[in-house]
Amino acid sequence: MKKLIQKKTPIDVDLSPNRNIIYSGVGLKLTDKIYIFVNFNRDTKEFDGYAIIRSFEIKMYREWSEEELNDIKNNNLSDYLGKLPLLKMNNMFESLSELKKENILISVFIAPDDDSFYVGKIFEISKKTIELKLLSEEAEWLYHKTINIDDITYIGFDSSYEKSLNISDGYAIPCNI
Repeated sequence: MKKLIQKKTPIDVDLSPNRNIIYSGVGLKLTDKIYIFVNFNRDTKEFDGYAIIRSFEIKMYREWSEEELNDIKNNNLSDYLGKLPLLKMNNMFESLSELKKENILISVFIAPDDDSFYVGKIFEISKKTIELKLLSEEAEWLYHKTINIDDITYIGFDSSYEKSLNISDGYAIPCNI
């Protein structure tokens, strides 16, 4: 898998039998704790944001076929390369700490629910928990939610979904914390 990361080769990562999920994209970093990748959106057929999952959940992966590579509608992968502080992102805590510094919206999925998620900005972080200032689907600030870092199964950020919740200048939604 590390060779495919170096070559920036798109892959599918299968989390079965733990969870019935397959993620697609280009790997950026693999440690014994996490896998960071540029997500591929199968609906829009282009790369769309970053994701972080726990590496122990990866049971199988598959390099894309030539036909799948030809299905990429807009190869915008270069828009996502070289932008993350990957050297400082070796586990969930370090990754979340870096994302807090950037003050960006993140999407967080927690075990065992793979169908719903929280969107917000990291307000506080400790070795064991994060406190998110949640954002509604209508881009209205809600309440704070504390989440155990060990319960997090997926972190997404800088995707079209998170961007759609921000106003035009990027991260300027006022957060009255």
